[in-house]
Amino acid sequence: MSEIVYSVHATKPDDVGGIEVVFGSEGEALEYARSRSTDHRVLSTSVTSFRVGQLGTRKPVAWFIDGAEQPRSFTRRLYPAD
Repeated sequence: MSEIVYSVHATKPDDVGGIEVVFGSEGEALEYARSRSTDHRVLSTSVTSFRVGQLGTRKPVAWFIDGAEQPRSFTRRLYPAD
């Protein structure tokens, strides 16, 4: 069985960006994403989990704006690049 990792993606007004960092724990990824979402010019951040080397295992975990986790029922997708 392969390792589950958590990626953090940041979206900015002039750049949809890419994955900034990958963590081995969900807690570390959530804390980084929450903090990063408050940075100047960052519109939102998202955390996604997946199994290394296994297609089809990517799952949205959380989405933050200004340090606040957004509800899953929000009409936007959790992962801006999907």
